[in-house]
Amino acid sequence: MNLKELLLEARHAQGSRVHDNGNAKPFTIVGRDIVRSVIDLNGSQLDKIQAGDGSHYRLPVGTPAVENYKIDAAIIKQSLVAKAGAEVVIFKDPTTAVPTGTLGDVILTSVPAYFQTIEAAPFALVVDGANVGVTPLPISRAQINVDTSSGPQTNTGIYGLRFEFSRATLKSYPSVEAAIMHAIIAGLARTADAVLLNAIVAAAPAAFSLAAAAALNVRMSELRGIVGTAANGATIDQNGVLRAAGIESELTAEIVGTIVGTFARSAIMIRSDVDVLAERTKIDGSLSVTAWAAIQPLLPDTSRFWTVAA
Repeated sequence: MNLKELLLEARHAQGSRVHDNGNAKPFTIVGRDIVRSVIDLNGSQLDKIQAGDGSHYRLPVGTPAVENYKIDAAIIKQSLVAKAGAEVVIFKDPTTAVPTGTLGDVILTSVPAYFQTIEAAPFALVVDGANVGVTPLPISRAQINVDTSSGPQTNTGIYGLRFEFSRATLKSYPSVEAAIMHAIIAGLARTADAVLLNAIVAAAPAAFSLAAAAALNVRMSELRGIVGTAANGATIDQNGVLRAAGIESELTAEIVGTIVGTFARSAIMIRSDVDVLAERTKIDGSLSVTAWAAIQPLLPDTSRFWTVAA
């Protein structure tokens, strides 16, 4: 069910009503004027906003407004951390069927999933007659958390937003459903940026230097900066490019400080199913829309992120 269908169904949903069965005591059938749907980030389309009514739109930067896009692609286009190299994992919990007993019954069990980074494992010169030293396994991984019977695990957060609007507002905004969808998807991208950037900050990275990057075999082309509201170390070069400590960067309102690092060694997980609830809040047709998303930062190795001083 798309958002337009969801809002229409919410307008006509049956709430509490009095039922008169012909007896002296009518009774109330209790219900809620609320309907539920799911946005499948892997499969749904983000429709373009129609402007045939003469309206003009300015959408969030990176929003594909003039053609239909898969929603996962739209999120990636708008995410700062994705542009810096981070992977956006639109995650659907994988399950496998496990047979039980002798009657062929099966249960579905979750299959562990991970975001992994692999580094180069250098060879060492071995002199004649000597033993080869043991090289640490150059693989780091972060498990993608899934829901359990006790609720989401530690660092998977549940994020929500809610819109409320009157019937008059709905009638006065053409393409309102498409506009709401664009706002939700842009909000998912921005929230994903905030979650990953704040997780990096929480890891308390060391101060950035080219020497530190070189010591970890980081290539210059891998480095990107994200400049927060304090604009620490930020300058604009003679070509109009924003840089932090000399590294090409972008601005964000999601953190205060400045981060430089190899974002390709990080990822942000967004659960593929976004729950959407539409509810008729008043008898005049006023509605609310509430959306819920699960997001998790994935940082197997934070050693290749640094902070930039003011």
